[in-house]
Amino acid sequence: MATCQAIREMAEATEFSVEIADPRELDLPMYEPDFGLADYAPKHAGIERLVESYRNADAMIWVSPTYHGTVSGVFKNMLDFAEFLSGDQRPYFQGRPVGLIAINDSTTFAAMRDCARELRAWLAPSHIELGESDFSSDLALASDKARNRVIRLIGELKSFVQAHRPA
Repeated sequence: MATCQAIREMAEATEFSVEIADPRELDLPMYEPDFGLADYAPKHAGIERLVESYRNADAMIWVSPTYHGTVSGVFKNMLDFAEFLSGDQRPYFQGRPVGLIAINDSTTFAAMRDCARELRAWLAPSHIELGESDFSSDLALASDKARNRVIRLIGELKSFVQAHRPA
């Protein structure tokens, strides 16, 4: 969570407002493809919050640790709830930029890229792999090199958003 807080602070320094979708706070159930929102009661509040944050996002940064060569199950489950955006005027993440950060192993990028493409997002050119040496003992982002890469990624997302704002 300290890493997400560091990313938030860096993004807010560039005048991006940031919302962190923490799966621990959302307490999401497993996504069920045949369920409507009401079928998830009483856990639909976290789903509603996640789906609204997806709808309102101008850009996103996805962060996932690498487990067994791919994204974590929790990360993938969160993305599965984007299915509730399929009928929107701007379906899924159409035209929204997504930045990718993988923790511990770059093999995660393949799955993240595939998900972003399937969800119609635009991928930022930079992908960031963070490893153990990038973090302090309290899991804060401690490496200046890593912080500079995150700042570059935020700049790419901001440039895309500014260039594609409706006139």
